[in-house]
Amino acid sequence: MSLHAWGLLLVLVLLVATPVRSTIVVGLLLIHSLGYLVVHRASLEVTPFDRWVLLLLCAMLLGRLAPFVLGDFSARYLSSGLHMMATIPIYLTLRHALTVADMARYRGCLEWGLILGSLGGGVLALYQTQWLGMARADGFLFSINFGYLNAMLVALSLALMPGSSRRWWLLLGVAAAGMAVLLSGTRGAWVVMPVAVLLLAMLHLRGLGWKWLSVGLVVLPLAAWLSYHQFPEVERRYQQTVAEFERIQQGNLNTSVGYRFQFWFAAVEAFKQRPLVGLAYHEREALNAELLEQGKVSAFVGNSSRGHAHSQYFETLATGGLIGLLTLVGYLVVPGIYHARVFLRRRDDTFALAGLGLTVAVAVCGFTEVLLQQEMIATVYAYLQGVLVVLSRLKQRQPTVPAD
Repeated sequence: MSLHAWGLLLVLVLLVATPVRSTIVVGLLLIHSLGYLVVHRASLEVTPFDRWVLLLLCAMLLGRLAPFVLGDFSARYLSSGLHMMATIPIYLTLRHALTVADMARYRGCLEWGLILGSLGGGVLALYQTQWLGMARADGFLFSINFGYLNAMLVALSLALMPGSSRRWWLLLGVAAAGMAVLLSGTRGAWVVMPVAVLLLAMLHLRGLGWKWLSVGLVVLPLAAWLSYHQFPEVERRYQQTVAEFERIQQGNLNTSVGYRFQFWFAAVEAFKQRPLVGLAYHEREALNAELLEQGKVSAFVGNSSRGHAHSQYFETLATGGLIGLLTLVGYLVVPGIYHARVFLRRRDDTFALAGLGLTVAVAVCGFTEVLLQQEMIATVYAYLQGVLVVLSRLKQRQPTVPAD
């Protein structure tokens, strides 16, 4: 399974630092996995636990079937769900082939992938903003996706630091990816970093002690202060946010943040129209146009394509309804609960902690953007969930060793 170990490393290295899409690597791993499963079909046993994992990897697709039918069978409704479901053969292959002896190699590839990918993303963000003079770093993606993906790298790296022999390299990666998040100007991703640090501190409070907790309480505000004063891009974005909230307090919702409030209002109105499965995109466009005529939303929102809600939750509410929300719980809440329960039972299982960090990062980012609608993000999220579940299950076979 060396191919899959190197594939894991490449997925993370390519994620934000290069124009080559990580989905290419996942696609190659998928082809190999299909062949592996055919060859080993006689010895492959799908357990009840596996069936739950497969169901959750299919959850997004299931939640989009009704909008797919309502929307004249357009493939755009199913694309992200199909990408997530395509990682199932990879999960089954790893679950069948990996043993406890493979854990160290996979952890090494996971950590070095995070380190190299984070450093690459940080250098790229610095180059784009400080050398090219770009207002927001966007890597080879949109700035908002660049910010969210780097936030995922921050959460994963922080989670893997306890007990790692590469903890200082991971910390350097956290700093680089964190800088990329700030320079991307993606404010929704900015929130992930303090949330991830606080979550890790809470889970490791007993092991960290008051010394490291005090250091963290000093370093975090200091890092934020330095970023604000050293990078004009961060200062400008922060000042823009303050100005937008001041305008909102004055009743002016024609700002970036204000538009999001209007999109969320429109999404709730769409949900009211058909609570069980929500509205198709063309129906939401028509509804938003009506809301514009009634003076309830601005022209920017009323004329938006597909009625895009700028929130994973409100988007699912509007196009998916109650069924969509139920499936969202499956792919965005249940994994977090599972990883948390596993880690609380066994504190040296950093794979479970990494899974929790990944889930929380995506869940927090989902408040302000429909990030899992982007095929690459959906693919990488599902792929990493599968890998971390397999490695965590292997970890549980080892004798308990107290985490550092």
